Amino acid sequence: MKTQILMSYYQRPILVRNALNSILKANEYHQDWELAFGDDASEIPGRPIVEEILKDHLDKVVFVRNEMAFEDKIKQGLILGKMANKAMRESDADVALILCDDDELHPRYLKRLSRFFDNNPEVLHCYSKIHLYNPFFQKVDAVNNLSHKYNRWKKPINPVGKVDATQVAWRLDCCKKHGAWFKDSTRGGLGKPWVNDTDKSLFQNLFAKCGKCHPTGFVGQYKGVHDYQLLWHKDVPPAQLWAYDKMCKELGGTEF
Repeated sequence: MKTQILMSYYQRPILVRNALNSILKANEYHQDWELAFGDDASEIPGRPIVEEILKDHLDKVVFVRNEMAFEDKIKQGLILGKMANKAMRESDADVALILCDDDELHPRYLKRLSRFFDNNPEVLHCYSKIHLYNPFFQKVDAVNNLSHKYNRWKKPINPVGKVDATQVAWRLDCCKKHGAWFKDSTRGGLGKPWVNDTDKSLFQNLFAKCGKCHPTGFVGQYKGVHDYQLLWHKDVPPAQLWAYDKMCKELGGTEF
């Protein structure tokens, strides 16, 4: 099965190299993939990095760049969902998944995922196990960390609030035939549009329109956990979010 990898990138030129190199490793076992690379208005563009690392596979890469100013993101919310929806609508892939710019694919994930969907034609979306690691101090080859909250589920579930975005994969028929898309924007909620999770809207739609999310039983990705993630800085007033963004721009290219 052809797998579409949806990757959003923002100001992490060092860490994104690990994510891109993990695609190369996965390519050794499964060559039928494409990358939709979405740059969320980074001052250090991601495209040149992709063109360097995936230079022999650029026919499989689609580039999308958002030019929204930081002030507009605060007012209107993040539009990563809109970028992902556009990429999926224009794709001929069978399956899609999310790869964050500070995570890495397990080398055999794409191959195993393709086989799983082939063997389970009734399953529309699924979740896999993940390793947790800190990319600043650990290499994925030395990580064996499966005992954590994200791996506690072993049966079909409603994925909302239970699994991470890195764990879920879905047939593109879920979107194109059943209407289970991302929300275009995180706008809405309690006056902090940046707080809402982009992946949550997809998970809600997948469950509502395509039923329960089924376990694959194998490891899909290595999820990076570190102090510089937006997760730890998002439920804050605009001034603090501005300070976080300033930190990202100052440390991007030197720390991450």
